[in-house]
Amino acid sequence: MQFSHDEASFARSVLVVVVVALSAIAACSALSFQRIVLRFRQNRKPQYQSVSELYEDEDGTATQASEAAYSYQLPRISVLLFSIVCLLDSLVLCVITTQQPVESNLRVEQWLHFCAWTFLLIQAVALFIEPQYIARYRLSAFGSLSSFLLSIAIIVENLIRWSSIFDRSKRSNVYLTLTAVQLVGALALILIYSLVPRRPDVYWNEKVVDRQYTTSILGRLGFTWLSPLLHFAAINKGLNLNDLPEIDYQTRSKTLRRKFDQVGKKNKLWQLLFLSHKTAFISQCIFVTITSVTNFLPQIALLFILKALEDRDSGRDSVFHLWIGVFALGLSITISSWLEAWLFFICYSRIGQPIFQQLAAVIFGKSMRRKDIKGVNTKVPDVYLDGAAHISENTGPKGEEPTKKQDDDDDDEQKTRQSTINLVGVDSYRVSNFATYIYIFPGTVLKLTLAFGFLIRLIGWIPLLAGLAIPAIITPVNAFASKRYASAQDDLMRIRDKKMAVVTEALQGIRQIKFSAFEDNWQRKIMDVRRKELKTQWRVFKYDTTLIAIWIAGPILLAAVALATYAIIHKTLSASVAFTTVSVFEALEMTLAAIPELITDYFDASVSARRIETYLGSAEKEHYIKAGSMISFQQATVVWPAEDEGIVEDQFRLRDLNLEFPNGKLSVVSGRTGSGKSLLLAAILGEADILTGTIQVPRAPPPSIRFDEQANPNNWYLEGSIAFVAQIPWIENATIKDNILFGLPLDSSRYQKTLSACALEKDLEMLPDGELTDIGANGINLSGGQKWRVSFARALYSRASILVLDDIFSAVDANVGRHLYENALTGDLGQGRTRILVTHHVSLCLPRTRYGVLLGDGKALHAGTVEELRKDGRLDAILAQDVEQQQNAEEAAQTQNAPEIDDGGGLKQAISQRSNLSTRKSSHAMQDINADTTISPKKFTEDEKREKGAIKYTIYAEYIRASGGLRHWLLVLLAFLLCLLVILGRSWWISIWTRSYQNETVIAKDHWRPQAYLQYPKKEIHAVQIDGNIWFYLGIYLAWSVGQCVIGSSRYFLVFLGSIRASKDLFEQLTYAVLRAPLRWLDTVPVGRILNRFTADFNMVDSRISLDLGFMMHNAMGVISVIIAAVFVSPWMIAFALLQLVICMHYALRYLTGAREVKRLESNSKSPIFESFAAALMGISTIRAFDKAEIYVERMYRKIDTYAQAYWHLWLFNRWMGLRLNMVGAVFATVTAALIVSIRGIDASLAGFALSFALEYTVSLVWSLRQYANVELDMNAVERIVEYSNIPIENQSGDTAPAAWPTEGRLEVANLVVGYAADMPPVLKGLSFSVQRNQRVGVVGRTGAGKSSLTLALFRFLEAREGVVLIDGVDISKIRLQDVRSRLAIIPQDPVLFSGTIRTNLDAFDEHNDRELRDALERVHLVSGMSAPSDEPSGTTTPVDPNPNRNIFRSLSSKISEGGLNLSQGQRQLLCLARAIVSRPKIMVLDEATSAVDMETDAMIQRSIREEFQDSTLIVIAHRLSTIADFDKILVMGDGRVLEYDEPRLLMEKKDGDFRKMVEESGERDVLEDIIHGKTAPIDAAS
Repeated sequence: MQFSHDEASFARSVLVVVVVALSAIAACSALSFQRIVLRFRQNRKPQYQSVSELYEDEDGTATQASEAAYSYQLPRISVLLFSIVCLLDSLVLCVITTQQPVESNLRVEQWLHFCAWTFLLIQAVALFIEPQYIARYRLSAFGSLSSFLLSIAIIVENLIRWSSIFDRSKRSNVYLTLTAVQLVGALALILIYSLVPRRPDVYWNEKVVDRQYTTSILGRLGFTWLSPLLHFAAINKGLNLNDLPEIDYQTRSKTLRRKFDQVGKKNKLWQLLFLSHKTAFISQCIFVTITSVTNFLPQIALLFILKALEDRDSGRDSVFHLWIGVFALGLSITISSWLEAWLFFICYSRIGQPIFQQLAAVIFGKSMRRKDIKGVNTKVPDVYLDGAAHISENTGPKGEEPTKKQDDDDDDEQKTRQSTINLVGVDSYRVSNFATYIYIFPGTVLKLTLAFGFLIRLIGWIPLLAGLAIPAIITPVNAFASKRYASAQDDLMRIRDKKMAVVTEALQGIRQIKFSAFEDNWQRKIMDVRRKELKTQWRVFKYDTTLIAIWIAGPILLAAVALATYAIIHKTLSASVAFTTVSVFEALEMTLAAIPELITDYFDASVSARRIETYLGSAEKEHYIKAGSMISFQQATVVWPAEDEGIVEDQFRLRDLNLEFPNGKLSVVSGRTGSGKSLLLAAILGEADILTGTIQVPRAPPPSIRFDEQANPNNWYLEGSIAFVAQIPWIENATIKDNILFGLPLDSSRYQKTLSACALEKDLEMLPDGELTDIGANGINLSGGQKWRVSFARALYSRASILVLDDIFSAVDANVGRHLYENALTGDLGQGRTRILVTHHVSLCLPRTRYGVLLGDGKALHAGTVEELRKDGRLDAILAQDVEQQQNAEEAAQTQNAPEIDDGGGLKQAISQRSNLSTRKSSHAMQDINADTTISPKKFTEDEKREKGAIKYTIYAEYIRASGGLRHWLLVLLAFLLCLLVILGRSWWISIWTRSYQNETVIAKDHWRPQAYLQYPKKEIHAVQIDGNIWFYLGIYLAWSVGQCVIGSSRYFLVFLGSIRASKDLFEQLTYAVLRAPLRWLDTVPVGRILNRFTADFNMVDSRISLDLGFMMHNAMGVISVIIAAVFVSPWMIAFALLQLVICMHYALRYLTGAREVKRLESNSKSPIFESFAAALMGISTIRAFDKAEIYVERMYRKIDTYAQAYWHLWLFNRWMGLRLNMVGAVFATVTAALIVSIRGIDASLAGFALSFALEYTVSLVWSLRQYANVELDMNAVERIVEYSNIPIENQSGDTAPAAWPTEGRLEVANLVVGYAADMPPVLKGLSFSVQRNQRVGVVGRTGAGKSSLTLALFRFLEAREGVVLIDGVDISKIRLQDVRSRLAIIPQDPVLFSGTIRTNLDAFDEHNDRELRDALERVHLVSGMSAPSDEPSGTTTPVDPNPNRNIFRSLSSKISEGGLNLSQGQRQLLCLARAIVSRPKIMVLDEATSAVDMETDAMIQRSIREEFQDSTLIVIAHRLSTIADFDKILVMGDGRVLEYDEPRLLMEKKDGDFRKMVEESGERDVLEDIIHGKTAPIDAAS
C-alpha cells in the first residue's frame, strides 16, 4: 500500500515516539527480569529464613506491629489486573490495525505498543512475587516510570493524529475507544505503582523514624507523609517533642560529624561543607537549573494566550490555540511549583539544617579536645607605676595592654566561653543559612540569561539594551550600599557579641549585683551596649532600605524604559508585548529582591566561617604525658596552656620540677596563695603546656574497653584512671545521685559508704528529695561545702586509682574536714589509691601523708617524704604546725559519733532549697537505695514553659505598642495602600495605552523567526494611530513607575522605624525585670534560657520581624489588587479568587496549627544545647580527667538531634503547605484563563491586565499566607520576651533613705518572722536581738538554724511577716530596696568578679580615687609592703608572671578575665574583701570570706578585718569558731530562734549552753577557750 508524503511523515513521527518509549520501558524492565529469575532460583532451594526476622536498616528497626500494618496487597493485585487488561486491549488493537486498511499506517506502532505492555506485565509479575520491601519499591518506581513513558507515547501519538489533516477523516470510534482504555490503564498504573510503600515503619530510641523513606513515591513527592501528624496536631490542639518522629540516619548529628571528619583537613570551611554534602549541593544545582527554565513557562503561555486573543480580535479562528494555551498555563505553573517545592526541600532539609547540625557537633567535639585557655593572649609592654619596680600587667599567658581598644577587646571575647557558644548559636546559623540560599546566585544568572533571550525575541535587543541602562546606573549604588551594609552587619555582629558577654556576666554575677544594689548601674551598662547595637542596627536598616529601593526600582524602571523604547521605535504597543514584558520582569522581581539580602548574607557568612575556621584550627590539648609506673616529673617546666606555644615568655611557669608521687599513698602539695599548685595538678592531668622535661603518669585503659556497665566490687578499680576535684567544684544539672554516680552503675554498698565518708547523709535528710534532689546549673542550690563534698564523692565513688584533689577542705569547718580526712581521704574508699591533694590544711593531713611538695618562687622549694620534710627546718612551720592542735582535734573527733555539719555557702542553699522544702523530711538517704518512692522528686530547674495555640492578641498589641502604637501602624498601612493604588494604576494605564493602538504590523507574524530580532529595525512598521500623543501615555506611565519606586521604598523605611522602637522598648522591659527578679527565680531558671531571650529572640525582633511584616503586607496588598482588578473583568473572577482564598486559608490554618507548636518546641529545644555546652565548657577539665569527653559528645548529639526534630518538621510543614497552595494557585490561574478566554467581550488589553494580576495573585496569596505564618512564628520570640518581662519582681517602692544613713551602724531585730513563701512555714520565728554601734557579732548554729535566712532578711530578700528590722532606728521595710542594700555590704563565700580590670572590680562606677583602691589592696595583702614579700599570683586556669616583682595587683589596669578565672580562688576572695574595704559600709556581713587562702594569709586577713572595720558593725556567719571566738557577742541560733546571745566568755560559763557544746565538740576546744578568755589572740592561734 502506497502512503502519501504527509502520511509517511505522520507514521515516522509516531514510530519515533513509540520506539523511544519502548526502549526506555525495556530498560526499566531489566530489574524485573533479574528479580523474577532470582525469585525462581530461590524457590528451587530450601528456605530456612526465620519468620521472626524484622526489617532493619540504618534508620532503625521495624516492629511486628509495623510490619503487620505494612500492606501492598491491593496495589500488587491491581497492577497485575490492569496490566493484563491493557495487554489484551493492545492485542485487540494490533489485530484491528493489521486487518483494517484504514488503520494500517499505524500497524508497526501498535505492535510496538503491544511489546511495551508485555514489558509492563513482566514488571507487574515481578512486583507481585517480590518478597523484599526495598526491591518492591524499586520495582514500583520503574513500573511507574514505564507507565508514564507509555502514557506520554499514547498522548503524543494521538495529538499528532489530531493535528494531522489527512488523518482526521480516518479516525474510527473503535480505535479511539481502545486507545482511551490503554491511556486510562497507563495513568492508573502510574498512580497504583506510586502508592506502594517503601518499607514498614522503623523505630529508633523506641520512636518511629520520620516516614520520608517509608512512604510511597506519591507520598514523598507530595509531602503527604506529614498529613497524619498535622491532623494529629489539629485534633490535639498542640504537639510535644514525643509526638515528633525521630530524624533519619543521614540527618543525625553523629553521622554528619563523621562525614565532616571523613573529607579530611582542608583550608577552607566551605570546601569541607561542600565535600561532606556534595550530593545535596549537586541536586540543588540540577533543580535550580530546571526551575530557572520552568519559571518562564507561565510567561510563554501568557504570551501564547494574548497572541491568540489578538488573533481573535482580528477575526481569525484561534479557539484551539486559546485552549491549548489555557491548559499549558495550568500545567506550566503546576510543574514549576512542584519543582520549586522540591528545590526548597533540598535547600532546607538536605543542606541548611544538616550543615547547622554538623557545625554544632563539630564545634562541640573540638571544644572537648581544645586547650582549656581562658584569659587574654596579647603582648604588653612593661609599665611603671608610682616609681615602683619594673612591673608587667600580664594576666594571661602574654599579658594584656590596657590601652588597646576594640581589637583587643574582641580578642578577649573570643576567649570567653560565651563566644565559643556563639559559634554554634550565631555563626553556625549564618553559615548554614547562606548555604541554604546559595542556589540563588546561579539561579539568578540562568534566569537573567533566559529572560533576556526571551525579551530579545519579544521586544528586540535595542529596547532591552535601553532597559539595561537602568541596572548599569544603579549597580554602583547597589555595590556601595552592599558594601556599607556588610560593614554595618560586621559591626552589628561584633556588638552583639559584646552585648552577649555583658548580659552573660551580669546573669552569672547577679547575686553580687543584687546584694550590692547595682541593678540600676548594670542596667545602664547593658543599655549602653544595647544603644550601640540599635544604632548599628539602624545603619543596617538604612542600607537595607536602599537595597530594597534598588530591588523595587530595578524591574519597574527596566520594564518602563524597555517598553518606552519599544513604543518609540515601533510607534505602537500591543497587549501581548506589554503585559508579557511586564510579567517577565515581575517574575524576576523576587529573584532580584533576594540578591541584595543574599550578598549581605554572604558577608555575614564569610565572617562567621572565618571565626569557625579559626576555632577549629586552634590548638588542641597536647598528649605530652608518657606512660609510667607512677606519677613523676623529670626536669619538667610547665606553663598554663596558650594558643601559640611561642608566646610563653611572660607566662607564669613551674620550673625544673623533679617529683615522684608514690603509688597508693597520700601526697600533699602546699604553698602560698598563687604559688602554682593548681598548675601542678593541671600538668598531671595533661591540661598544661610542657616546655622542657617529661611527665609520666600511669596509662589508663581507653573508655571503649572499660565496660563500666559491667563494673562490680571485684573489678572496680581501673589502674591508671584518674578522678579530679577542681578548685571550683563542677556540678551537673542533675540529681545528687547522678552527680555522684557519674555514669557508673549503682553499687549500693559502695554508694552508701561514699555518702557516709563525705558526710552527705545529714544533707540528704535536709534536702527536699534526698539523693534525688535536682541540682541546678553549677550546683546553684548547694552550699559551697556541699558542692565540694558532692564533687569529692564523685571522685571517691569512681573507678579511678588516682585521685587528684584541689583544696577540698577550704569550704568546710574543722569537724567536716576531720571527717573527710578520716573517713574519705584515708578511709576504706581512699586507701590503696594514689591521692594527690592540694591544701592549705597541711597539719590536718600530716599524720598519714607519705609525700609532700612545697611550691614557691615558681619551683618546688622542697619535695620528699614527710620524714625528709621534718628534718628540713625551713618547712617545720608549714608541715608541722601545731601538732598539739592536731592531737586535740583527733581526740575531739573521736568523742563525736555524728558531728553536726554546717559548711558554708548557706545563702545559696537557703534561697534555693527552702523554697522547695516541704514540711516533709526526707529520710531517703537512710533507706534502701533501690526502694521505690511514692513521691516523685521535684525538679529544681523546671521544664521551660511554652504557650499553646495561636499567638495571643495581647502579644501583637504589646509589639504594636512598643513599636509606636496604632498611629504609627496606620501610617504604615496608608503607605502600603497608596503603593497598591500606584501598582493598579500603572497596570491599568498600560491596558489603556495598548488599547489606543490598532496594530497592523508585519513584524507580528515574523517576529519569532530567528533572524527577526536582528532585522526588525530595518523593517517598515505601519500603524494606524488613534491617539498620536505617545509622549502623553509614556510620560504618565513613567510617572506611575517612579511613584511606585518611591512609595514602595518609603513603606519599608516606616516598618524599620517601628522595629527599632520595639527593639528598644522590649529590651528595656526585659532587662529591668530580669535584674530585679527574685533570687529564687534566677536560681531555678537556667542562664541559657534567659540568654536565649536576650540573644536569639531579640535577634529575631531586631532583624527579622520587620522584614516579615513588610513582606506580608506587601503580598497582602497584592491579593487585594487582584480582587480590585477582577472588578474590571468579571464577577466570576472575584468568586473564583475568594474560593481560592478560602481553600488556601484551610491549608494555611492546618499548617499553622502544627508549625506554631513546632516553632515553640524548636525555641525550647535550642536552650538545652547552649546550657549543656556552657556546662561542659565550665567542667572541661573534670570531664577530660574522668575520660568522659566522648560521653558528653554523645549527649550533645542527642540534644542537637532533638532540636533538629523540631526544626526539620518546621520546614517540612512549610513545604507541605507551599506545595498545596501552589497547586491550588495553578488551578485558579487555569480557571481564570479559561474564564477570560470564554468571554467574547474581553479584548487582549483587558485580558492582559487581568491575567497578569491573576498570575501575581497566586504568588501573592501563597507568599501572604507564608509571611503571615512567618510573622506568627516570629511573634513566638516576642511572646517569650514578654513572658520574662512580666515575671514578678522585687518590691521597688518605699521612702528614700536619709543621705548619710546609717551613720552609726546600730542594728535591732524585734520579733522577726519571715518565710520563703506565703504558703510555707516561717524560717525565722520571733527572732529578737540588737547590735550596738561597731560591735562584732558572730552568728553560729546547726544546719537549718536560720543563719542564712537572717542574712537574707537583713538584705530584704525575705520580707518580714511580723516584726521589724531597725538600722539606726529606721525600719528597713519602709525604705527603698536599693537604699537598704546599697548601704550594707556582704562578702560571700563564693567570690564574684567581673571581666574588666582590677579598678573596675574594686570600683565599678568610678566613685573612689586610685589611692583608696591601692590602699585596699595593701590591706588585704594582695600588694605587700616592705615587711612582706610580694605574692606570685597564678590562677586556677590562666596564670601570671612568676617574677616576684611582677604582681598584677600593683597595676589597677591589669585585666581580669571572665569570672576572674585568671586568679586563684584565694585571690578572688581577697579582691572581694578589698572591694568591701573600699566601700566602707557601716554594717558588714561576712560569709566565711577567706576559706580558700593559706593559713598565713588568713591570719593577716583576720587582722585586716579587725583593723579596717573598727568603725563598722560586723556580722559574721561563722563556720570556723576560731574566726569569731573573740568577737563582742555571739548569736547562737536554732530553729529560727535565738538560743543564746551574749559575750563569748559569758556563754562559756553556761554549763549546758549551746555555744559551750559547740566549742567542746569543735575539735579545737583548748585553742578556742584560750582565745575567749584572752590568753591567745586569734591571729596567733591561726598562725
